[in-house]
Amino acid sequence: MMRRLREFWRRVHQQPLNPERRETVTNRGLWRIFVPYFLRPHWAGLLLFVAMVCFTGGLFKYILAWAGQYTADDIVQVQYLSNDAPEAVKFDPTGTEENRTFVLPERRDRTAWSDQAEASPGLSLAQKFRRLGWLAVGLLALVVVNAVIYMTQMMAAVYVGQRVQFRLRRRVYEKLHQLPMRYHDEQSVGQQMTNLFGDVHEIQHLTMMIVNWIPANVLTMVLGMWILFRIDASLAMLVMLALPCYGFCYTWFHGRQRIVAQNLRERQGRLNAHVNNRIRNFYLVKSFVREIAESIDLLRRSRPIIQDSLSSAVLGGLFGVVCTIITGVCMVVVLWAGALRVRDGEITLGQLLLFYASAGYMFSPIAGVSGFAAWFHRLRTVCHKIVRVLDEPISISDPKEALPVPSAAAELRFQNVTLRYGAHRSPALRNISFTLPAGASLCVMGPSGAGKSTLARLAARVYDPTEGEVLVDGNSIRRYKLAHLRQVVGFVNQEPIIFDGSLRDNIRYGSEHRGNQHIVTAAQYAQIHDFIVRLPDRYETLTCERGLTLSGGQKQRVNLARVLLYDPKLLILDDCTSALDAETEARLVEGFDEVLRDRTCLLISHRISIAVRCDYVMMLEEGQMVEWGRPEALLRGDGPFAELQRQQISKGRNVLSLQAAEA
Repeated sequence: MMRRLREFWRRVHQQPLNPERRETVTNRGLWRIFVPYFLRPHWAGLLLFVAMVCFTGGLFKYILAWAGQYTADDIVQVQYLSNDAPEAVKFDPTGTEENRTFVLPERRDRTAWSDQAEASPGLSLAQKFRRLGWLAVGLLALVVVNAVIYMTQMMAAVYVGQRVQFRLRRRVYEKLHQLPMRYHDEQSVGQQMTNLFGDVHEIQHLTMMIVNWIPANVLTMVLGMWILFRIDASLAMLVMLALPCYGFCYTWFHGRQRIVAQNLRERQGRLNAHVNNRIRNFYLVKSFVREIAESIDLLRRSRPIIQDSLSSAVLGGLFGVVCTIITGVCMVVVLWAGALRVRDGEITLGQLLLFYASAGYMFSPIAGVSGFAAWFHRLRTVCHKIVRVLDEPISISDPKEALPVPSAAAELRFQNVTLRYGAHRSPALRNISFTLPAGASLCVMGPSGAGKSTLARLAARVYDPTEGEVLVDGNSIRRYKLAHLRQVVGFVNQEPIIFDGSLRDNIRYGSEHRGNQHIVTAAQYAQIHDFIVRLPDRYETLTCERGLTLSGGQKQRVNLARVLLYDPKLLILDDCTSALDAETEARLVEGFDEVLRDRTCLLISHRISIAVRCDYVMMLEEGQMVEWGRPEALLRGDGPFAELQRQQISKGRNVLSLQAAEA
């Protein structure tokens, strides 16, 4: 038990997981979300919602309390003894021998309530019952009206909340697509999914809860305070003495609840990212027999989340318990002092009932401040995370005055280009300069890590260079509108990308206007058509998630067919034949002349067979260009390209010799 208490004490005094973000989690992010997404487009609906909340959550309970006072004072009309009554019949609740309740004068007949009501001054018994009947009818009607308003209120909350959730999620989704690859390289997919779904839903849910909580409870406290002071100011001041106690408790719990909630959201995002990474690569997990180890690792990562959730719940529960104790003590004092006021004739029994009920209603929201504080801290945290995404700078943007993109094959030029992926990292490319004429093809070769893929991404403007310029038709690539530039640039990434769906949908992605004949032609050029027609469902065959039903080479050919169907004028292929067998590669190379016709093409490859069919070859090493020229000229020399050819020829001879020996 003591160990658990020590662990809880350590949790509630922990430091933020990201201390550098501690000061940035302010109310600014909350207002940045609430004003444009809730208040501005839905101000009328929110105003009506607040009015309904004020009635159902605040005013209705006081109407019921007033009905109790009215019944006691104006219908029942119990008479109380004044201070000048004979001492023999006065009521003293402090007397040790006193066993009577509040009494009427001893000369009155107390055989039945009806007799008492009939004998009391004021209304007759028939009038009292008539008023009681009308009061009951009015209260029943009010209950029905309250239920209808409550249902309308809930429907309005769902309507506004869902619309806001849709608009905000769409905005975040659009922003994630606009952000450069530098941002996506640093952020995990799991974290982005948490932002897009979990955090956006949390914003909608918590905001509507807070909007529902604040008006009703503020009105409850204001009305309660007004009623207390109107009935008895001195007794109301006694009630107000509890407020400093509430303030001290809230101050102590506030900071700890905020840090626990912030760390909880941070750990949840990290866990989502970890699980997403493992699920996407479960083949690797299985191949290294890591299933049990991954389960244990999940438990290890989940334990702090469970502990933070428990700490948050315990903090909220403790705050509620302390507030309940303060409220209970205060209500006992109110009941005792109020009874003395009734005895002395300063207030009526109905006023005491109304005072007691109003004090309870007023303390209820104060005791619920713990839950409100937890909601508020969670809302601030998730709003800050979403605003951080929305405020992320878009480093690759459109120019103010864009140039028209080339309508034919264009010249590609690199001019003293250098790229760093980070400020403190060494350049991935350093001072690269070359000119690829319009309609020509270039094969970029070199060892792993030489900067080949970086060169391809710069040519497609996936990144912008740190230094230097990339030019298309003599104009900086930055001077073209991105949407227009992407219409003439086709880029096939090194890692093939397959969406969940049919093969037809994957090939025609981005070219939905193309007909079936164009799809078949592109598949034939990519050497994937023969494989597809042998499948039972042909082009309607489902690929499953990430193309699990396809081999690596088949994925590459589907990606190649997709970009050929797109029909770009500048074609960039990043090692898109690495997984192909020799026979398929030979057929693909034979069709290169037709595929590359009227296009400027930049290919990344390790195959000499592909390089010799290109117009130019570039050799990269450690981010620098070490050789450039036409392949036939380079083969006659003694540079890296010729050395690579000799190595591949020697490797091929060794394979043939081994096969002959085995035969």
